[in-house]
Amino acid sequence: MAGDTNLGGAGDDLAKAAGSAFPPFDASLFSSQIFWFWLSFGVLYIVLASVVIPRIGQTLARRQGFIDTDLKAAAEQTALAQAARLKAEKAASDARAQARKTVEDMRLVNDAAAAKAEAEAASALTSKIAEAEARIALAHGAALASISDTIGELAAMIVERVSGTKPTAKAVSAALSGQPVAGAA
Repeated sequence: MAGDTNLGGAGDDLAKAAGSAFPPFDASLFSSQIFWFWLSFGVLYIVLASVVIPRIGQTLARRQGFIDTDLKAAAEQTALAQAARLKAEKAASDARAQARKTVEDMRLVNDAAAAKAEAEAASALTSKIAEAEARIALAHGAALASISDTIGELAAMIVERVSGTKPTAKAVSAALSGQPVAGAA
């Protein structure tokens, strides 16, 4: 028959193998499996213990060294930055104090200069006022003299019109000064 397959001798071996237990569970093979297990485990342990774990340890130590170095550098930079900040704050404070002192000094100098200028201006004004008062006094005296002359002339004209005779300058001057006039009564 064409549907029957005859595998011959190879088919018999497969049939026997299929009927037997799973090889890792076959008790006749335990001794060789334990041997190869211990041999593989030992080789793996030796490779891990002598090569892999030391390299991992070296890598971790090198990494920790980098971290420690970076932390130390960061701490130093932080300290330098703090010192620079304190120095800048002190410089700013000193600059503010110096500016205040300079402003106060300039204020004192300006106050002194203003007081000096005020005193000079007051002195100049006082002398100008004295000169003006002297000119006013002279003008006042001249005005009074002029008024006196004008009043005398006016009085002489009035007397001349009223009486028809012209008074003498001595009689006008005596009348203006409040003295009795001779020949009048």
